[in-house]
Amino acid sequence: MPFLRSMSDKIKLLPDSIANQIAAGEVVQRPASVVKELMENAVDSGADEIKLFIREGGTQMIQVIDNGSGMSVTDARMCWERHATSKISKADDLFRLRSFGFRGEALASIAAVAHVEMRTKRTEDEVGVLIRIEGSTVKEQSGVSTPNGTQVSVKHLFFNIPARRNFLKSVQVETRHIMDEFIRVSMARPEISFSFYNNDKEVYILPKCERKQRVTDLLGRKDKSDLLEVNENHDLVNVSGYIGRPELAKKTRGEQYLFVNNRFVKDAYLNHAITGAYEQMLPHDSYATYVLFMDMDPARIDINVHPTKTEIKFDDERSVYALVKAAVKKSLGSYMLIPETLLREDPNIFHPVFSNRVNSPDNYNASPNVKADKAYNPFDSDYGRVKKTANWEVLFSDAEKSEVTLTSGSGFKQNEFIEPSLQLNTEIVFNESCFQIRNTFIVTRYKDQLLVVDQRAAHERILYERYLNYMENHLAATQQLLFPRTVELSLQDFNLVCELEEEIKAIGFDVAHFGNNCMIINGVPADITKGSEREVFEGLIEKYKNNQGQLHESRKNAMARAMAQNAAVFRNKVLEPEEMQELIQELLSCNQAAVSPSGKSVFLSFSPEKLEDLLKL
Repeated sequence: MPFLRSMSDKIKLLPDSIANQIAAGEVVQRPASVVKELMENAVDSGADEIKLFIREGGTQMIQVIDNGSGMSVTDARMCWERHATSKISKADDLFRLRSFGFRGEALASIAAVAHVEMRTKRTEDEVGVLIRIEGSTVKEQSGVSTPNGTQVSVKHLFFNIPARRNFLKSVQVETRHIMDEFIRVSMARPEISFSFYNNDKEVYILPKCERKQRVTDLLGRKDKSDLLEVNENHDLVNVSGYIGRPELAKKTRGEQYLFVNNRFVKDAYLNHAITGAYEQMLPHDSYATYVLFMDMDPARIDINVHPTKTEIKFDDERSVYALVKAAVKKSLGSYMLIPETLLREDPNIFHPVFSNRVNSPDNYNASPNVKADKAYNPFDSDYGRVKKTANWEVLFSDAEKSEVTLTSGSGFKQNEFIEPSLQLNTEIVFNESCFQIRNTFIVTRYKDQLLVVDQRAAHERILYERYLNYMENHLAATQQLLFPRTVELSLQDFNLVCELEEEIKAIGFDVAHFGNNCMIINGVPADITKGSEREVFEGLIEKYKNNQGQLHESRKNAMARAMAQNAAVFRNKVLEPEEMQELIQELLSCNQAAVSPSGKSVFLSFSPEKLEDLLKL
C-alpha cells in the first residue's frame, strides 16, 4: 500500500543537510574534534608518516597529510556520505574492532559545517582524486596530480552555524585542545612518525621510535628514570606502560593517559584504580603521571557508547579494576622495596617501625616501655580538668571590655553580604574570645553576635580580594629568591603560562622562559611560604584551568581565585591567637566577607535570640 500524506500530518523527514548539521553537533564540538577524526582516519589508512597543520587554533584551517593507502574514485566520493564506512559490514563486527573509526559519521559531519577539500591517490593509480565540498554540497570532483596517500583540508569551520562559532574559545585555548588530541593519537603509535605545525611554526617532530622514547618526548621528560615500567599479563587484559615516581607527582593534571587497544579513553573508575594504587605515597592535591596501555579481546569491551568514542564499557569491570590496580602496585612495590636486612644493618636508615627500637637484631622482639600515671583515678572528677573552664563565662570578659568602633548596622546574618558601611575603621583586639575548634573553625564574638568562622574559606576570601587589588592597581610585592627555581611543564601548560604571563606577574611572580617547556621562578608573591614556590606555582596553573573551565570567568578573576585557593591556610592547621585575630580582622574588612570566592559560606552567626531559640530557653 503506498505511503500517503494528508494536509494535517506534521511529522516529516529532515533533509540530509540538516540531519548532518545535527549529527555534527555531537561529533564536531570544536576544531580539536576535527583533528581527532582526521588523524585517526590517517592511522587507519596504514600510514607511517602523518603531518598536522593548523592556523588560528584550527578555526581558519586544519590540514592532515598522510602517506597511507589512499582511496579510489568511488571510495573518495562515498566516504563523505553518512553511515559510509569500510570498517564494519554487520553488527557483530562491532565486537571485533581494532580500528579507530567505524560509525561512518565523522567525515559527513565535518563536511556539513565547513569547507572541505580532499586529495587522495592509491599507489596503483596514475592520477589522484580531488573532492571539494561546502556545507554537504559537492562543488567539485576531478582528477588531480597528488602524492600517494590522502590530504584533507578543512577551512572556515562552522561557517553556516554562527551560534556554534560564537561558543568557541580563544585561539590559545582551542590550540591547547588540539595539542591534547595530537598527543593522544601519537602517543599510542610510536611506529608512526608525526609532525605538528601551528601557524607554520614547528611544534612537534616525532620520528619513529620505541614506546618509552615517544612517551618521554611528549611528556617533556629529560630523565627516563622518572618513569617506572608497568608490565602485567593476564588472560583478561595485558597492562603495560609507565607510571611516574611518587615524589615527582605534580600539582597539575594533564599527564594521565589511559589507552584500551591503542584507543585513548576516559574512565573515572580505572583512574580511581590507578590513583588508589599509590595510596598514601602522594602529597596532598598531587597527581601522579601515568601512561598505561591495556590490550584485551575486543569482544569483551563495548566502544559504541558515545560518538566521540572516548567512553568504553567492560564486560567484567571489577576484574579489570583489580588487575590494573595490582599492576600499578607491583611496579611501585619494585621501586619502593627496601630489603629488611638493609634496614637492620644500616642505623642511618629511618623507618617508622623501628624508630623507637635499639638498632640491634636482638632487641626487635623486646617489650615496649609503657609509662602509666599511678595517680590517675577515673572516679576523680577534678583529675586532668582545666580549672579555667569552670568559670567559662570569663572567656568573653575581655571582648566586652575591648572598644570596637563600627558604623551602624545590625550585625552579620548567615549567607548575607557585609555592607560596605560595616567595614572596620579601628583595630579589633579579640584576646581570649578567639579560639579554634578542631583546628578548622574559629569561634569569636562580634558585637552581640557569636561567629563560627571556617578558617580556610575566610583566608580564601581575604586573598582573593587582595590579589584582585594587586592586579587592578599593580601593587603586588615580589620577594626575590636567592636560588631561583625551575619548573618543567607539559607543552600545554607551558603554552598556558605564556598566555597568562602578564597576569602571573601582576600577582607577584617573577618568571621567565628557561629552555623548552621550562619556566624559571626568580621571585614569588611576598606572602608565599619559603620553600613552597614550585608547588604554589604548579597549583596556581591547575586551579586556574579548573576555574576557567567550570566558571567561564575573566582571566583576572580566575587567576585571583586560583591563587587564593592555592595559597589559603589548610583546615586542621593550628593557628596562634595573633594569627586568628589578624584573620578575623582582615575578613571583616572584605567587601563580601560572608562568602568564599567559590560561593560557600564563610561563617555562621548566632544572635542571643537565636541561641535562646536553639536552646529552647
